[in-house]
Amino acid sequence: MCIIALVIHKISGKMTALYPWLMPTYHQIAQTFDEGLGHHAVLIKADSGLGVERLFNALAQKIMCVAQGDKPCGQCHSCHLMQAHSHPDYHELSPIDGKDIGVDQVRDINEMVAQHAQQNGNKVVYVQGAERLTEAAANALLKTLEEPRPNTYFLLQTDSSSSLLATIYSRCQVWNLSVPNEQMALDWLKSESAAENQEILTALAMNLGRPLLALETLQQGLIEQRKNFLRQFWVFYRRRSPLELLPLFDKERYVQQVDWILAFLSDCLKHRLEINSHRQVADLGRGIEQFSNEQTALGLLQAIKIMQKVRSDLLAINGVNVELMLLDGLTRLVTEVFETQ
Repeated sequence: MCIIALVIHKISGKMTALYPWLMPTYHQIAQTFDEGLGHHAVLIKADSGLGVERLFNALAQKIMCVAQGDKPCGQCHSCHLMQAHSHPDYHELSPIDGKDIGVDQVRDINEMVAQHAQQNGNKVVYVQGAERLTEAAANALLKTLEEPRPNTYFLLQTDSSSSLLATIYSRCQVWNLSVPNEQMALDWLKSESAAENQEILTALAMNLGRPLLALETLQQGLIEQRKNFLRQFWVFYRRRSPLELLPLFDKERYVQQVDWILAFLSDCLKHRLEINSHRQVADLGRGIEQFSNEQTALGLLQAIKIMQKVRSDLLAINGVNVELMLLDGLTRLVTEVFETQ
């Protein structure tokens, strides 16, 4: 394991690590607390696949630690309670069963933080997926953020592309967590995987530089699976036969397979427009070039729009009529794009 990759915290007799790309943000936020300037509401915006949950866990442990050093001591009573996941002054607020965060959940939290800390120290609320707050829940949370209580801290997490109620946003200290640079991601993945450099770089490109998703891609052999699937997409394109491609969608992975199609179409559009950055399917360069040369930019935009609608619908229906939605999208690609070129 690469030494520079880790910030170590001793928890429950085990060593847990912050990923290297989380370290700068952790140290910067921790420093504000060390200097007595810790904000009562810290909002961190980050993409999935960066392991941001570890960052929130480390920050919560630091804030709750009685020793108040640059990292949690792991020895005080508060640290022991956090290690046992039983600290009475630490609370989590998150979507339940895929639903939005409701106003009743927020009201319960508000009541808890209004009380005196049971351990006579700090209180921390971790709001996971803050973009999932309903309007009523957001307004209920806003009232608490507008009148911060002593020694009470809210840690809010949201996706980088998501939006929050502007009034909540304005009450927070906002941090944007970016994907790591390629070398840092490559070094970390080399310490976690036996894959060759080029394969690692392909996995990173597939996942827009997000190391944890790239590692999953390597471990599950998804590079070859994606390549084979896109070869069949090419056959579908040539034969204009949606019913040939439809059975190749995996019921456990159909959204990801739609993402593969979207990445292919997006790279084709970039090739058409001579944009070389953020390519996800660079390992299939010849196919990208040939396909894009047979399409117009407007046609590719329409194809992307069609598949984005399919993806959105698939995420909204939770498995109902999946085949019909996929078939409709593939049929529209044929009738609205391929046969109009």
